[in-house]
Amino acid sequence: MNIRYLSKIAGKKAQLGMVAALSLCLVSSLQARVWTSKDGKKLDAAFVALDGDKVELRLKNGKTVKVPLDRLVKADAEAAKRFTGVGDNSATQASAKRIDGLLAKNLKKAGIKGFNEALPDDLFVRRVYLDIIGRIPTREEFMRFAENTRPDKRSGLIDELLTHPGYSSHMFNYFADMFRLKGKIGEGGGRRAEPYIKWWQDQLEGNTPYDQIVTKMITATGNIGHNPASGFLLRDAGMEFDAFANFSQVFLGIDISCAQCHDHPFAEWTQMDFYRMAAFFGNTQRIAPGSAMGGMMGKSGGEKTKELVIFAKKNGVPTENRQLAYNFYRYLNFMRWDVKDDKSLETQLPHDFSGSGGKPGSVVRPRTLLGGAAKKGGKTRREALADWMTSPDNPRFAMVIANRMWDRAFGKPLIGPITDFEEDSVCGQPQVLAFVTSEMKRVNYDLREFMRILYNTRAYQGLATTVEPSSTKAYLFAGPVLRRMKPEQAWDSLLLLASGSKIDEVKGRDGSFMRSVMTVDFNKDSVEEIFAKYQAYDKNFRRLGAIVVSEPGELQGAAPSVPKMGKIEMIRAAQMLQPAPAASLLDTFGQSDREVTDEHSLDGSVPQVLALMNGSVTERMTGGSSKIVQDLEVLDAIDDKVRGVFFTMLSRYPSDDELKLGMKMMEDFGEDDGISDLAWALMNSPEFLFVQ
Repeated sequence: MNIRYLSKIAGKKAQLGMVAALSLCLVSSLQARVWTSKDGKKLDAAFVALDGDKVELRLKNGKTVKVPLDRLVKADAEAAKRFTGVGDNSATQASAKRIDGLLAKNLKKAGIKGFNEALPDDLFVRRVYLDIIGRIPTREEFMRFAENTRPDKRSGLIDELLTHPGYSSHMFNYFADMFRLKGKIGEGGGRRAEPYIKWWQDQLEGNTPYDQIVTKMITATGNIGHNPASGFLLRDAGMEFDAFANFSQVFLGIDISCAQCHDHPFAEWTQMDFYRMAAFFGNTQRIAPGSAMGGMMGKSGGEKTKELVIFAKKNGVPTENRQLAYNFYRYLNFMRWDVKDDKSLETQLPHDFSGSGGKPGSVVRPRTLLGGAAKKGGKTRREALADWMTSPDNPRFAMVIANRMWDRAFGKPLIGPITDFEEDSVCGQPQVLAFVTSEMKRVNYDLREFMRILYNTRAYQGLATTVEPSSTKAYLFAGPVLRRMKPEQAWDSLLLLASGSKIDEVKGRDGSFMRSVMTVDFNKDSVEEIFAKYQAYDKNFRRLGAIVVSEPGELQGAAPSVPKMGKIEMIRAAQMLQPAPAASLLDTFGQSDREVTDEHSLDGSVPQVLALMNGSVTERMTGGSSKIVQDLEVLDAIDDKVRGVFFTMLSRYPSDDELKLGMKMMEDFGEDDGISDLAWALMNSPEFLFVQ
């Protein structure tokens, strides 16, 4: 988006402001809901909290009252329990209706009758399970929904899934792709980043607002042990300008990377714009000089390092020979990966700078790309940048993350591409883009609440559009776009079929061991304490990223209790090595290698077919110990078993023709092989692999 477009937005500020204000007014007026007692009395009030066996409600006059749960009708009592995890949904529903209204208006203008046909229950359940917790539903989960007679059971299921452990797990997969999270970082991949990965998982599990996550990452100091959020800046240490180019794509939706070498040929960004923005990180030191352990850790750090080398030699480490003492010096080198602000450092224009506004070698002062200036006011440059980035006045920040979350729900962004949209980028629903941007601010960057709004829209709950949207014409969102499962969704769904829903609770590596050996204070810790951490590092060097602290406060590492099939860890994608190893099923299905933002692939391939035909996970899924086979043991009749396989795999019963074919397979090959073959056939079908 160039400067002219920003001016256009500013020119429409009053109009869009009225849209946002009207929407917010609508939302606010509907905060209260009607609660009904068993004797038929009604009360307009907003949910506040659940206090034991009483629900606290806020009346319109601002006062609160507590009502015993057993006095409410069953539906309201259940709603109160549900709202404990996600809050009242009155504002959610109002926002969802507002989005639908704006979408419908433009659909009508375009001559489109309305939204796609509403999803039947079976497709709705399957979609929300895949979209919210990243896997298909189990038979039991589907039946629980099917047997629910409440009119609001869809919004109830959405709320339930948004507080399910799988929600943060699946959301992590998205941000791991977006922020290129890797277990090994640095030249040669020699440094472990599991503490940073675990930090991301913790932020999402705790539903930390997105603007706070971003602020923590931009302003982090220390190494990955002291402050795991520093992994964001350490991810590209040594490639600072490349890191900034990625930074602008992720947070601002602007690809300014080519302006590093010359003025942007297709937009108004200049080479000087690039370096002025990059200068916000000009004072940031990511890797301390090799001889500056003291400067990194404090005034006494240099002396402590010398003492440590002497102490290590006395304890058998041949420190005079760097090859023989490779791990010792590798450990000290790892400690040098430490983020700090150093005012003596500045960004300078490169020797081949060809733009206007400066000369090669001259110092560049920081300046924002767009919007208002970043106000320093005694803050560091990175603190000022974080404040500017997350400010309500920033015309891009909320828009970019709202657009990304829309893309997650609908399979296509409102405006794109999401990493670089310009004035002439196709956007068929500008009023919706303005509204969801204002909603992201209204919910204070609570991504769970924002997604809750989108999942409750009629547009989202319509059948998927099966015709590929035009790349040159606006897509108006009569429904989501048909899309294939992402690699992580496919893996987690296959794993569910093999092992059942217990996979949601299994945890893998957590970065705790790496944190324990990296958390060193050269000013306070004794040489003996630091050396003990080096010994723990050295002893476990070959499995650093795969172990956890066995006991709190100890330096003993242990492999987490993870079920395996051969060498394959039977855990959800978010708990595995990041990214999964090459040639793994996740890699085969297109998981990103985390070198480029949003680089996953949804294309089909021959290796994918072969993996599903002969892979070990497939063998486990269709073997006698699989959840599919175990679920069918209670069924006697062959036709019931065929129905059971269809229901478990596709969340629906077979047609008459499908039933006949399935029964014939069992008659021809026997029940066990017939079940396995039928399950294999369904697993390879588009119906299984696509989010409909």
